Amino acid sequence: MLSITGLTKTYPNGVKALNGIDLSIPKGMFGLLGPNGAGKSSLMRTIATLQTPDSGSIQFDDIDVLADPNALRQRLGYLPQNFGVYPRISAEKLLDHLAVLKGINSKSDRKEAVESLLVHTNLWQHRDKAVSGYSGGMRQRFGIAQALLGDPDLIIVDEPTAGLDPEERNRFHNLLVSLGEEKVIILSTHIVDDVSELCPKMAVLGQGQILMEGNPMSLTHELAGRIWRKQVSQEEYRELEQHLNIISARLIAGKHVIHVLADTPPEGFEQAPANLEDVYFSTLHNSRAATAA
Repeated sequence: MLSITGLTKTYPNGVKALNGIDLSIPKGMFGLLGPNGAGKSSLMRTIATLQTPDSGSIQFDDIDVLADPNALRQRLGYLPQNFGVYPRISAEKLLDHLAVLKGINSKSDRKEAVESLLVHTNLWQHRDKAVSGYSGGMRQRFGIAQALLGDPDLIIVDEPTAGLDPEERNRFHNLLVSLGEEKVIILSTHIVDDVSELCPKMAVLGQGQILMEGNPMSLTHELAGRIWRKQVSQEEYRELEQHLNIISARLIAGKHVIHVLADTPPEGFEQAPANLEDVYFSTLHNSRAATAA
């Protein structure tokens, strides 16, 4: 169990990235949804002991993370949003080097761990190629391989599928699911489908605060019968947004398909089945409206 209490972080430029974060994250996949700039990466970096908060506490099982960051690092696997690699070094050699840094000192143990992870991430046939020359999907698979070195109990993956094609995204999803439910795995993303497909528990982060948390299916069920949709022109869209609670809009064949949150159907709208995207956008919409009020 990962417990986060009262976490705050303000950067020297005045940006308040984290504003009183409280979260309890059990074993299994946990989705953290939020738009760019919501504070997701700041929270992940803080949990991963790459930066210290201004206040608050982080507890992982019996470890006080802020008091003893090295104890957490021994049990942590981290795939940041962007990570660099050494040029002209093969995947196998780089993974072996990272295993040394992770504290796997036995050469035979490292060999076993490296070969197993390369197979597990479907990179064995590419083990002699330089990671710097990998495709985006292959590099992400290498990223999860290095995160799994040492069999960590806490795994953090930050925006892991951004920029991946559908095939690589599915492969990456299957890889995350195969890690099982005996680890705490935090998936930080702005892609709603990633959370919908993978995570039994989730939270929405916005403006450095937790706006909503729970089970995706339960949260979606709470909006049942309150989502309405209509296809409109650009001109109609501008007019309707003045007096309707439009939570999302997407273009289909050059026209906007808008979703409205309301207890009764607006004129000309049809009922739409609620989904996690409606939960996400309605949560952000309500938060922004409250801030503007």
